[in-house]
Amino acid sequence: MEGRRILYSAVLAGALLFQITNDNYLARFLLILCIALPILSLVMSLPGMVRCRVVLSARPAALSRGEKGEWTVGVESFAGLPLSRVSLRLTVRNSLTSERTVRRLKLTGVAAHCPTQLPAPTGHCGVLELRADRVRVCDYLGLFTWRLPPPAPAALVCRPAAVQVEPPAIPEGRGVRSVPLGSGRRGAGETYKLREYRPGDPMRDVHWKLSSKWDELIVRERSQDDTPLPLLTLDLWGRPERLDAVLDQLLGLSDALLRVQQSHAVLWLDGVGEPQLYPVTDTREQEVCLLALLKGEAGSKEPGCRLNDHLELLPEGAVFRIHIAPEGGDGHG
Repeated sequence: MEGRRILYSAVLAGALLFQITNDNYLARFLLILCIALPILSLVMSLPGMVRCRVVLSARPAALSRGEKGEWTVGVESFAGLPLSRVSLRLTVRNSLTSERTVRRLKLTGVAAHCPTQLPAPTGHCGVLELRADRVRVCDYLGLFTWRLPPPAPAALVCRPAAVQVEPPAIPEGRGVRSVPLGSGRRGAGETYKLREYRPGDPMRDVHWKLSSKWDELIVRERSQDDTPLPLLTLDLWGRPERLDAVLDQLLGLSDALLRVQQSHAVLWLDGVGEPQLYPVTDTREQEVCLLALLKGEAGSKEPGCRLNDHLELLPEGAVFRIHIAPEGGDGHG
């Protein structure tokens, strides 16, 4: 931009000097041309400059750690008019690890049907967010700029790569499907077992969500016994490599429990030491829990408080706690 303005100033000064030393038709023509060209360029560029906008997107929207993902930076201009140059600053931030990268991007000869693809940093788990600011578009000669409002950010969810593990053996309740926190029609101190429908069972006890998933009627039967609820706990702090290992183990263990229709819950402390507790009864709730983990900001060092300081958050009844470490899960009961 500055280089073009200096060059234009030199050309204009040369045309003016030529007019002073040569009072003829050619000198006047060159001077008028040098003055008129920037105005003509601005008039022709202005409709596209004012009404263009930058669009950010991610493809795919979610993937596993290490898979290939990319950002797409597109420019939409008024009536498809080409643009000389669009410059912007791109910032990519991982919400979990707080890693941030910044780069400048200059797009020349911009056309609406030619978006620019950039690789996404999918080496670590987290929600990656792409933002753009300092968006400027130039006229055809590159002498004038128009500042555009920042576009809406794009997000890409980088999931853990689940470790293949076997379902843990749960004492005093092995093979019994438990209903964790948040289950409907659960009274204080009451737990439920799930079983197949039998003729005469009241329809109000049918678990419709699981029935539609398993293609058979499933009934909630009140039990007097407390079935241990698997509670997966983890420490959300440390370097990105440690967080990746912990989340890989967590997702693998959660998948293993869901394969045997075993409900469970996940408890962790976020980056500021606040406890977060999520029930998991199916893949949808697993996605909700996983997204909450990846969107939160992990601490850089071990927090001063421990999960044991928040035992009041544990559900009523028996709980079988499994603490997730980078090497795997350890049952604590």
